[in-house]
Amino acid sequence: MMSYGINTIKVHKKLKLDKRQGSENWYARLTLNNGKRIVRSTKTDDLEEAKVRAWKLLMETQARIDNNLPAQTRKFKHVAEFAIKQMQDDLDAGAGKQAYKDYISALKRWLIPYFSDTDVEKIDLAGLTRFDAWRTKTNKKPFSQSGINNHNTALNRVFNEAELRGWMVKSLRPTLLNKGTASESRGSFTDAEYKKIYTALRTFDKETTNTKAAATRKMLRNYVLFLANTGIRHGTEALRLRWKNIEWQEADGERYLVINVDGKTNTRETVARDRVEVYLIRQCKLNPNISFTDFDSLINAKLDEIVFITSLGKVATVHNLNAHFNTLLDELNLKTGADGKERTLYSWRHYYATQDLKRGMSTHKLGRQMGNSTKMLDRHYSKYSPMFNAHMHSGRANKTKTKPTANSSDAIAETAFGMLDAGTLTSTELLAALGTSRADYKVTETSALKALKAKSDGKIDAATLLEILNGK
Repeated sequence: MMSYGINTIKVHKKLKLDKRQGSENWYARLTLNNGKRIVRSTKTDDLEEAKVRAWKLLMETQARIDNNLPAQTRKFKHVAEFAIKQMQDDLDAGAGKQAYKDYISALKRWLIPYFSDTDVEKIDLAGLTRFDAWRTKTNKKPFSQSGINNHNTALNRVFNEAELRGWMVKSLRPTLLNKGTASESRGSFTDAEYKKIYTALRTFDKETTNTKAAATRKMLRNYVLFLANTGIRHGTEALRLRWKNIEWQEADGERYLVINVDGKTNTRETVARDRVEVYLIRQCKLNPNISFTDFDSLINAKLDEIVFITSLGKVATVHNLNAHFNTLLDELNLKTGADGKERTLYSWRHYYATQDLKRGMSTHKLGRQMGNSTKMLDRHYSKYSPMFNAHMHSGRANKTKTKPTANSSDAIAETAFGMLDAGTLTSTELLAALGTSRADYKVTETSALKALKAKSDGKIDAATLLEILNGK
């Protein structure tokens, strides 16, 4: 039961004046028909003057109700803080969407600074138009449509909160517009550039004497290959991934590596390319906090441990990964593509999508895998589909292509493994000889048997074995 003070005077059946402990002023307490109360300071210690101001509060409140307006209102900042707390509580409980972080950021960075002391019910189309002009001027360029969508969703959460608490009526909610610049597809990489990058990453860590930088670069190799072969978003999705989020699942008698992703708007299951197992084994060996002899034991342990940890036991950061990747792209002269678009770590998501579309996968299936809408994928990628599937459109899809024969591949394998046994060939040279990084690579029975024997004899490690069995 709330205590209203040391002295109470009834002014009306729904209106009382209270004198609170520690204050000389009178407070007006108005009880609404729905049981809610409005409490305001009269800002005077004179009883008669306090009664006049209390009656004014009653009359103004009744007039608002008669005109279908909320009985009371709140400043935007006050309501926004309620909305932020609700989203943060959901995030802390593990029930919130990752997009909540974007909405909270939009409120703190843009919406609260501008609308702070404005009554939430008084925000109208004219006010939103002025806000847009201020936002564009402050940002020094127009916002993208996706950026404005984040702002609009955050604003709607504040309006929802205000309406729920009776501080705004539905009829007063303004229509939110989005005239932002249309987003473009991000820069991508060609297959040749992909090979050039992952080849350079093998020795990238040796190019610096800084221990921390070298550790980040060594991990960057696994990180890039992981992004390019899963389509998972760089940053929030990939860097929050834990070993317990990775599992084997079976379908039609086959085993597949599945990543449970805490995505931007929801959670989803993503099936990784088979070769990802090799990269994850290598990444596991970098982490000084864990030790497993085989991949299945690692996965079955369900460790609540971040996957992308450097060899120094530190969690990789977006800033450091971006900086080192940009350095590598500059060294290779690959920062900007032939289309004039700059490439970033996020570009591997675009690369992954184009690979699946080249294989003839539908945007519906790809959308489920990547956590995107079919509409978004169609908008960004449909213009490329004719050339992606040119062999299908031209009628060549069923024509036989000349490929290395099994006999020639086996002959190469015989020679390569013979040199490995003789100590004249390294594991890296063995993989190059077998062509595991080629797009059309397929392991032969001879190569598989010889690789298993080499592993048994201690000639190759688990990562090399898996690369021979699964390809790059």
